[in-house]
Amino acid sequence: MLFRKSDGDFSQGGTEMPNTESALRAMRKAEKRRMRNQAYRSRMRTFIKRARAALEAAAKGTGSLEEAQRAVYEACRIIDKTASKGVIKKNTAARFKSRLMQKLNALIHQKAVVEAA
Repeated sequence: MLFRKSDGDFSQGGTEMPNTESALRAMRKAEKRRMRNQAYRSRMRTFIKRARAALEAAAKGTGSLEEAQRAVYEACRIIDKTASKGVIKKNTAARFKSRLMQKLNALIHQKAVVEAA
């Protein structure tokens, strides 16, 4: 976290200041990137939580399967966007999407078995 000193310089909490102008610029850029990446990651996690909640609701019968499918689709879209920006790795994105799709497919299969019976 950066703190502005009274003379306009930046410092990181408790650490030494950079010795050169370029190091100071790099520190400011790194902080901006960190904040931006944090926002993307937080957004992705929110959509994943919404998808999981929709899947649980559909499994309990309080929500619809269509809502769960829509939530999983939106979460996958946001996961892909986050990966394309380099915030998370490609394989991490694939793992998140795979886990959501496994839950969705299990729910669809369960509903089909119940309807067939």
